[in-house]
Amino acid sequence: QPPHSQPEMQPAAPEAPSAELPVSKQDEEVEEEVEEEVLVGGIRGNKNFRVFLSAEPSEKIPAGILQRSIKLTNEPPRGLQANMKRALACFGEETWEASSKQAELKSIIFSLCYFHSTIVERKKFGPQGWNRNYPFNLGDLTTCIAVLNNYLEDRPKIPWDDLRYVFGEIIYGGHITDDWDRKLCMTYLENFIRAEVVDGIELCPGLAVPGAMSHKGYLELVEREFPLESPILYGLHHNAEIGFRTTQGDQLFRTINELQPRQAATGSTGGKSEQEVLRATLDDILNNLPEAFNLQEIAERLEDERGPFQNVFYQECERMNILVAEVKRSLQELDLGLKGALAMSTRMQILADSLFLDQLPEAWATVSFLSMRPLGAWFQNLQDRDQQLALWAADLQTPKVVWISGFFNPMAFLTAVMQTIALQNAYDLDNMTLTAEVLKKWPDQIEAPAREGCYIHGLFMEGARWDMNSGYLEESRMKELFPKMPVMLVKALPAAKIDFTDTFACPVYKTQERGPGYVCTFNLKTKQPARKWVIGGVALIMDIVEA
Repeated sequence: QPPHSQPEMQPAAPEAPSAELPVSKQDEEVEEEVEEEVLVGGIRGNKNFRVFLSAEPSEKIPAGILQRSIKLTNEPPRGLQANMKRALACFGEETWEASSKQAELKSIIFSLCYFHSTIVERKKFGPQGWNRNYPFNLGDLTTCIAVLNNYLEDRPKIPWDDLRYVFGEIIYGGHITDDWDRKLCMTYLENFIRAEVVDGIELCPGLAVPGAMSHKGYLELVEREFPLESPILYGLHHNAEIGFRTTQGDQLFRTINELQPRQAATGSTGGKSEQEVLRATLDDILNNLPEAFNLQEIAERLEDERGPFQNVFYQECERMNILVAEVKRSLQELDLGLKGALAMSTRMQILADSLFLDQLPEAWATVSFLSMRPLGAWFQNLQDRDQQLALWAADLQTPKVVWISGFFNPMAFLTAVMQTIALQNAYDLDNMTLTAEVLKKWPDQIEAPAREGCYIHGLFMEGARWDMNSGYLEESRMKELFPKMPVMLVKALPAAKIDFTDTFACPVYKTQERGPGYVCTFNLKTKQPARKWVIGGVALIMDIVEA
């Protein structure tokens, strides 16, 4: 049934014409007709008669028909093995035996099917899998196979670079909108689509490209010898499974909490009513809300010494004032509504619901720093950010170690680092690149500001860890999802003067959501190939929500 077609009623016999469901009649009349003429197990009605309803939402389909229907769904396969079987089943022996270069064709197709299955199923790991969701489908795979067949027949040698480009930049890459996701896709293809595939490379621990055999033989091999599901099959660390399951559980319980009656929801708050919980949250935030900064006074004190760093801190104070003003205004308005002095508007009710469910209100999020925290943790984070700004406003001196995660716009501060160094050394700002040296110290061990650049802290690593003893990236330890990074010395140099040998270009994001919160890239030292960390979804995160 086409997805947007109208529901049809048709007999099982192929020669019988179909008829439109009489949706023009009143629902009650149709329900009566169904009850009288199509009784389940009754003597009336033709046993070969079937009713097919499309999945398109419709208010005209009577509830009686829906209640008597047998519901069927076609769920996409879950797990790498199921996706692999589905990928191999999307073509038959005709495609399998079409090329004159049988060994090459079969090896590449098997590797290509594994690539397709991996990138499709990798979505379940959330932002660590892909920054954004992409509609990869079997049509992409069949197109790749057709292109592969043409290349094999037309060229005496297999053009591996051309194949990777067409597959990764055009066919699958046509879906991808994020640069880091595109890099991940191409890195996978560099592993799976190369000359060694014909010799039987290992695609993952426990699975190598088999020798040439029949199409049925490959399906049986996948059914019989495929390794057990694990993040290792995707190139991820075992901790990715913990993060994936934790996120699933959080979403489930959050949904349950939102759907249950408010009287039941208050059971977890010590038996308090919704009004009592709301009032306590509102009063707590209002009583502890930071004071606004006196921007005019700060501007007057900065008049003689306003450099790039001072501009950034001043702009941060401006944004903090806007956020605090919005929080204060909306809470005072809601307070009047709860007291009966104002009529409760839709906007006020949405705010009240968010406060009760411990969620960041949408009105605040529009002027807030990017955050995935629940409301209580978000407000504590706001107070910590305000404290760093208050310390700066007291003496207008940049802290010796800056909490980079405490900025609304951390890239503005990093840009100020580049501007300052460019002015000091007469460098061309357009050609400069940030460098990050990871120290063997924590913030309380730093005694003086950096002579050049700036010391920063507040970053966490996902997908790997930093070994302070060796000074290199290493595999994560089990159950350490977000190991904390030591102090980093951030400087800037012309790109031509930087040695990128044995480094991994590690993306930095504001939150675990990654994509929309991209900040910059730090090149970190590594003894292992950089592609290992690319496939492992390694990144630096500024603000994490710990379970």
